Amino acid sequence: MNVLNVHDLSVEYAMNPGVLRAVDHVSLVVESGEAVGIVGESGCGKTSLGLAIPLLLPANATIASGSIEVSGEQVVGRSEVEVNLLRWTKVAFIFQGAMNALNPLHRVDAQILEAISAHEPDVPKAVAYAKVVELLNLVGIATKRARSYPHEFSGGMRQRVMIAMALACRPALLIADEPTTALDVISQAQILNLLLELRRTQDLSLVMISHDLAAIKRVCDRIVVMYAGIVVETGTTDEVLGRSSVVASPAHPYTRALIQAHPSLRRERSLSEGLAGHPPDLSVAIQGCRFADRCPDAQSLCREVEPPTITVSPGHSATCHFALGEAS
Repeated sequence: MNVLNVHDLSVEYAMNPGVLRAVDHVSLVVESGEAVGIVGESGCGKTSLGLAIPLLLPANATIASGSIEVSGEQVVGRSEVEVNLLRWTKVAFIFQGAMNALNPLHRVDAQILEAISAHEPDVPKAVAYAKVVELLNLVGIATKRARSYPHEFSGGMRQRVMIAMALACRPALLIADEPTTALDVISQAQILNLLLELRRTQDLSLVMISHDLAAIKRVCDRIVVMYAGIVVETGTTDEVLGRSSVVASPAHPYTRALIQAHPSLRRERSLSEGLAGHPPDLSVAIQGCRFADRCPDAQSLCREVEPPTITVSPGHSATCHFALGEAS
């Protein structure tokens, strides 16, 4: 059974003047127990897609088209009260920047307890609190730290608190938005190891949003590459990024550029090559391929005709005229 089915989703932001379409007809499927990584530059639509799933978009954003099903239940079109019943229990969100997401005025045990009490009001308080302690222990936080305030934790420990809170009501799907941002490399490794362990022990499905290809490679089974609001490539992490004995075989020039810009311990030591230019303005109509102005392989066809999505191999596709080496 699929835990998540996103079909033909478009998300628009009201601007002054006009409208900006941050997510443009995107489809995404996450199977039970699967981890899917979403990568791309800032402003490509990753977080907007993630926030749309539990309907946590800001006030100036609307879902212009498409559907979202979480554990078989339709999300789009439901009232706030109805969606609240799905949040935490069906899908939970780990926000980027735990210090901003946690309430600085309340102890961490009270914040986790609030989530449990809101969705399981019949559970006795003593039982609920025992669950809070169990959750904190699960993510590596000692019981004696349960009564601490957020500012008394390091960045990595605050992120662990956020993960514990997200697991409070046993959701089937966890969405993690840049869970290792602003952490030192040791804390990053600890959080990634924790996510891997929780996937194994809690049978979680995971959507991980990140700029860090190494983190995606380590945690995720499948990768979705977004650019300018659309999916430009999707496939197994092994095939797209390469892993173990599998050689990386990205089919889209944007994916290749992302890989080239990412430092590697296995390549000859040199400065990483950044991608020149900027993503297009999504508040205006775009003709042809959205990546054409930055693509080193672009031809006149690319600037005139929107590229199709081409199947490169089973489960691996790319939205590029030349995904197979020649124009489709």
